[in-house]
Amino acid sequence: MPDYYDTETQLNEYLVFHYGEDAQVLGWDFGPVKALGFHKRLVEWIDTDRLRSGSRGLDLGCAVGRITFELSRFCESVVGIDASKSFITRADLIKTSGTISFRLTREGSLGTPSEVQLPPNLDRNRVTFLQGDATNPPASLGEFDVVILANLLDRLPQPTKMLEKLPEITRPGAQVIICSPFTWWDDFTDPDQRLGGFLHDGKEVTSMDTITELLSDEFFPPVIGDEPFLIRQHERKFFMSVAQVGVWTRK
Repeated sequence: MPDYYDTETQLNEYLVFHYGEDAQVLGWDFGPVKALGFHKRLVEWIDTDRLRSGSRGLDLGCAVGRITFELSRFCESVVGIDASKSFITRADLIKTSGTISFRLTREGSLGTPSEVQLPPNLDRNRVTFLQGDATNPPASLGEFDVVILANLLDRLPQPTKMLEKLPEITRPGAQVIICSPFTWWDDFTDPDQRLGGFLHDGKEVTSMDTITELLSDEFFPPVIGDEPFLIRQHERKFFMSVAQVGVWTRK
């Protein structure tokens, strides 16, 4: 579904998801408040004590760029790559202006225009955005110390191809953070290309087990946990998911 994310509706939802303040995303005192602030929480899985001077970060499937900007807190330079032209165009505008505009949809065609500022602790000058195939980053980009794949693998036609690329783009000691709810839609990934969620020879195969096996030659066993996230569709409807998170270290 190459055009799925290149719609105004998806662009606006992702801008709110990435940059909306907590009270804008969830305007109620009750609800899944622990699912707010996903992008800030995810980068905190990085062991900053192990980052070298001049470290480089890569955000694959960066969407409108919040994790890319968050990585600027720890990395001297950061690259964000996404296939969506509209996402990258907007991420570049945010980099230039430091301002994010979106619409808080309330009901039907009703909504409230809103504008927020990129947090001042995020260094826009350290960030570069590229439109392209996340499964095949340009060789000219070189190697990285931190690579994040946030909710990307189950949106790829060939997720194994992405995993096979990781040793080529990481330095020894690099940290790779992979998270996903592993939804596996037919529209994105054919059943025979999925990493898990099926029986093989009578045994259950999970996506995290497959990823760990595929990376085992070049990466140490991962630290595994969970992170919830919340996407607002309108004032009274939300999508909540729980991403499984794994952090691998390059041998």
